[in-house]
Amino acid sequence: MVTIQGNPNVVDEAINLESSNPIDEPEMSMQWVREMKEKGGHEFRAFRNQCENADEFFLNNFEFSAPDGGTMIRLGTAQSVINTLVSHVKPQFLDISVPPPGPRGQARAEMMEKFLTGAHHMIEQKSPVHRELTKHAGLYGIAWEKVEFIANEWSDFPEVPPEDGGTEYRELVKEVLEKRSVSWPIKTVAVNPQSLIWDTNNGTAPRWVISESEVDAQWVQAHFPDWGHYKEGYVQFCEIWTQTQVAYMADDKWCMMPRKHGYKRLPWVMYWPMMGLQTTELAPDDLYKGILNGSFDMLKAQSQLASHYIDIVAKSAWPTLEFTGPIGITEEVQSRWDDTPGANNIKPPQVNVNVSDTPRPPNEIGVAKEFLDEAIEANTVPAVARGQRPSGAASGYHTAVLAGIASLNFGAVKEAMERGLQDKGEVILQIVENVIQDRVTVFGKTEAGTLDATIKPSDINGHYVNIVRINSVSPEEQERRLNLWSNLWRAGYVDLDTALRKGGVANPLEVRAKILEEQFLTSPEIQQQLQLAAAQRIPTIQNLLEIAGGGTAPNAEQTAQNILNTQGAQQLPNPGNFSSVNQPPRTNEAARVAPTTRPVMPGSIQEMNQTGAAIAGPRTGNVRVPAADISPGARG
Repeated sequence: MVTIQGNPNVVDEAINLESSNPIDEPEMSMQWVREMKEKGGHEFRAFRNQCENADEFFLNNFEFSAPDGGTMIRLGTAQSVINTLVSHVKPQFLDISVPPPGPRGQARAEMMEKFLTGAHHMIEQKSPVHRELTKHAGLYGIAWEKVEFIANEWSDFPEVPPEDGGTEYRELVKEVLEKRSVSWPIKTVAVNPQSLIWDTNNGTAPRWVISESEVDAQWVQAHFPDWGHYKEGYVQFCEIWTQTQVAYMADDKWCMMPRKHGYKRLPWVMYWPMMGLQTTELAPDDLYKGILNGSFDMLKAQSQLASHYIDIVAKSAWPTLEFTGPIGITEEVQSRWDDTPGANNIKPPQVNVNVSDTPRPPNEIGVAKEFLDEAIEANTVPAVARGQRPSGAASGYHTAVLAGIASLNFGAVKEAMERGLQDKGEVILQIVENVIQDRVTVFGKTEAGTLDATIKPSDINGHYVNIVRINSVSPEEQERRLNLWSNLWRAGYVDLDTALRKGGVANPLEVRAKILEEQFLTSPEIQQQLQLAAAQRIPTIQNLLEIAGGGTAPNAEQTAQNILNTQGAQQLPNPGNFSSVNQPPRTNEAARVAPTTRPVMPGSIQEMNQTGAAIAGPRTGNVRVPAADISPGARG
């Protein structure tokens, strides 16, 4: 038996778990940690410098040359590019699908889909990290997320007293179950790659991660009493994670010795857009390239050109005045001269005031600016994706098309986020199965509304595969897709399940069941039965008159029957009736020859005869089932 240690930011209880040692697992020792930190300090130096450079441009702190006393205008192009990227990649909702684990595993797969949807939603609500991860992926070419089980946010069952396990204990257990039903014990953190070193030997799947940061020594003493080094100020804190073990160090001394963490994998998720080059040296600065890399010099030149342009325009707007005449008088006039717009000045006749020729921005500046703008857009994100309408766009539709094409530049980052979210889903499922080892309830929000789902380790049973798609399409595009696949289904080209999935509908089994239910309830036969039941509860005219004190009415029962017959003849169409989608459209000839008899009284002999002849479906008790077949098999 082994123990795991959770996030050191909270005081966790130890959890006993079994864990296996994977192949190529490094032996975590003090010497190995020191060697990896020293090696990483050399290998990652160029990568960290690259990240710092990207930070300067994003934060508008970069430097460029300008004439003495000249204006320095730093354009926010880099920040606009990254923020546009984040906005385009951030989903409103995630489209999560789980391949069925076997031919009869569709219901289980949909349950896992609901659980993962709710899990991602709850994680984002507690610790929103998606925007930060997308920003890191675009800015640095790599993003890292740590996923951990937080034991102290997961209520433990009380120990059974030796003498009593009765009512009091059951109440405590009930309280624990209630807390667990609304708590979420999994926490994620977006960690800046500049504070990490990791294994790059295999390029894609690191076997270990080391995180370094400066923390308050008192914090270390509070969370790791065994550290035993009492000091003031900040210390170098280090987390070391492998596929099976975790350890903590401060000032190059163990805070917690290496121990099994129980996750059965590295609980770190990597988001890698692969915009770099996988060289033979696997150098981090070659592997991980942000979207701004290659544009740093152009971004400097763009701001430099803008600064020169502003200086020239300023000189043109405020020309130089030349005063000529007798020295004494000229100096006196110049000292009290007001050159603000609209000012009135008195000029002696012997003094002349001339406006000197001012420079105008040369045409070459416009040409150079256009060249730089196009070059930066080609290397990063086109301006149309940032909300700027291109000059050649003839219409809003043309602009939308160009924006859609421009969004393809985000493809690498979007795919990286999808792969990372899939990996994150696997970590979550493995934590539930291997660490929590108990049922977990989640709540979430989808396009269709809210959801809740409960999953047990036995429901997972080693099935971690999930596919995530970031739904970043507009509501208009989503509606267009749904209409397209709905029409294909009505025409019989695809089955209902495919149409629902391709149309962006989550949980097709549930939706199909709801469609069947609604078709059943809105069918004419069932509606007639409901009307009959309602009619039987309506007071007769005689009763109404007696209640009102108005005496009696002749033929009251017949009057009530007439009213009900009239209501039957004036039934409104039901907009929720889906049964029509299974029937071909009625031709004009069919409409011409169709009988137009007056509806009969619900519940009468005539109504029962007509209904019995029209219904071809089975009977269940006293409720007639519509004959319309909307099953996927009927749709081919």
